[in-house]
Amino acid sequence: MKSEGPTMELKREYTDDLKKTVIAFANTEGGDILIGVDDDGAVVGVDDVDGTVLRVTNAIRDSIRPDVTMFVLCEATELEGKTVVAVKVQRGAARPYYLAGKGIRPEGVYVRQSTATVPATESAILKMIRETGGDDYETTRSLKQELTFVSAEKAFREENIRFGEEQKRTLGIVGEDGAFSNLGLLLSDQCVHTVKAAVFEGIGKAVFKDRAEFTGSLLQQVNDAYEYIGKYNRTRAEFSGLKRIDMHDYLRSDSRYRRSAPSRTRDKGGPKGRAHVPHVWHC
Repeated sequence: MKSEGPTMELKREYTDDLKKTVIAFANTEGGDILIGVDDDGAVVGVDDVDGTVLRVTNAIRDSIRPDVTMFVLCEATELEGKTVVAVKVQRGAARPYYLAGKGIRPEGVYVRQSTATVPATESAILKMIRETGGDDYETTRSLKQELTFVSAEKAFREENIRFGEEQKRTLGIVGEDGAFSNLGLLLSDQCVHTVKAAVFEGIGKAVFKDRAEFTGSLLQQVNDAYEYIGKYNRTRAEFSGLKRIDMHDYLRSDSRYRRSAPSRTRDKGGPKGRAHVPHVWHC
C-alpha cells in the first residue's frame, strides 16, 4: 500500500494544489504524485484518464515558471487493477520554480517538508538562486519579476539604440529561462536600490547643507545625481592676459565629475574659505 512521504503525494482526484506539489518536488529532491489514490493509500482509480492527464500537463505548462515540463512525466499506469495517473517529477535545474501568477516570493515558491508542501522562506529562495545561478549578482534571477523599463527605454531611444526583447536577452536583462535577472532589476523602474547625495558645510561631514535620494531605474538615478551635483558645481572665471578661463569646483568630463584640486568656492553666506563638498553614495 502506498503512503505519503517527502517524495510521495497521494490525491484522490486532480486539484489545483497539484501545481504547488510539482513545484515543491522540483525545488527539492523530486517525487511522485499518484492521482486516483486516497490519502490512506486506498486505490480508487481515475475515470477520465485522458482528461486528467491533459489537465495536469496544461496546468504545469501554463502555471509554473521557469519551464519545468522537461523534468516532469505524466502518464497513466495500473495499480491494484485500477488505472491511476502518475506524475513523476525530477529535481529541476533552474530552481526556484514558482507559480507564474505569484512570482519568486514565498507565496509563489514551494518546497517539500516531510509529507507537506509548504511555502519556501526567503532565505531558502535565495539559497536556491545561488545554487543554480552562482554568486554573480547581475546574472542571478531577480526576486522581483513584475518589472517595467520606461526610463531605460527612454535612455536607449535618446541614443538611437533598440531596446526590444532581443536586446534584453543579449544584454542579460532577461536570462535563458525567460526570467528577469538582477541586471534587469537595476535598470527597471522598480529598482530597489537608491542613490543618495548630500552637500556638506566645509570639507568634513558634520553639517548638512542639503541632501537628496534618487529612486527608479539606475540609469535615471545616475542622471538625477549628475544634475543634483551640477546645482552645486559653481563656476568662477580667471584671466590669463586677455584670455578668460572658466573653472568649476568639480571638473566636468565625459558625463562625470572630478574634483578640481586647486578650486574651492566660498559660501557667500558662510565663513570665509569654507567649501561645499558634495558626496554621492548608493544603497
